[in-house]
Amino acid sequence: MTTADLGFAVSLTEAVGWSSIKRDFEELLLFDPHGNFVGEADGVPIGMVCALSYGPFASIGNLIVVDEFRGQGKGAELMEHAMDYLKNKGTDVMMLDSVPAAVPLYERLGFKKVCRSLRLAGRVEPKLSQRVRPMEGKDLMHILAIDRKHFGASRFLFISSGLAACPEFSIVLEVEGDIAGYAMGSERHGHVRLAPWIMSDHTEFAKIVLQDFAVQAGGLEIRAGVLETSRRAIGVYKACGLKETGHSWRMVRGAKESIEFSDGVYAIGSPMRG
Repeated sequence: MTTADLGFAVSLTEAVGWSSIKRDFEELLLFDPHGNFVGEADGVPIGMVCALSYGPFASIGNLIVVDEFRGQGKGAELMEHAMDYLKNKGTDVMMLDSVPAAVPLYERLGFKKVCRSLRLAGRVEPKLSQRVRPMEGKDLMHILAIDRKHFGASRFLFISSGLAACPEFSIVLEVEGDIAGYAMGSERHGHVRLAPWIMSDHTEFAKIVLQDFAVQAGGLEIRAGVLETSRRAIGVYKACGLKETGHSWRMVRGAKESIEFSDGVYAIGSPMRG
């Protein structure tokens, strides 16, 4: 995939009802210019897949094949290409989120279901808090340290890019002068996607973070994803009026032991970004 393919990539996500925007793919190309792939038939693009290696683990996402080429093994070809790319980079542990219908494909490729990855949506009562303030550039080093603890690798590019592009949706929770959590988001097709959201400490203040984020959302619907293992986060969402709208399956391949995800992760944008 190159910048010339960005329009095609966004058209694929629009066709399947995903809320991806051009900036998502621009960031993926910046993170790894060689890890995003477009499948072609007779020179015509027919599908895509993206692969990101964080070192100890990797993520695969955005596997989409145009309708007329489905059922011909093209998705499996793209997946195998992405997996080979990650193996050549020395990464054996791979994860993804799969819609229920695609689970058999990924199981044939060696992935196993770990837990459900929930999708929630709703409008939250907005309320400003004195404990929550706008994120600033000077906060990044502290935020990155918190984020790495819960995500397991550096997301510097995605977090710094998100702050630069959407400062109005980037907030931090500060307790006694220390940053205890942060939340970020972006406006997409008439709603605001909340992601990522990390609560590193003082989880009792999670609700006020969500309500403050709702102020920034300006009345728009908030959509978020979270693993079903993050029970405290789910409790906060439901207490604030968000409802489950669907789910995918978090799947993992190559892990020698069971995978445990941090319950400090309150919102995920995709398996690729955590």
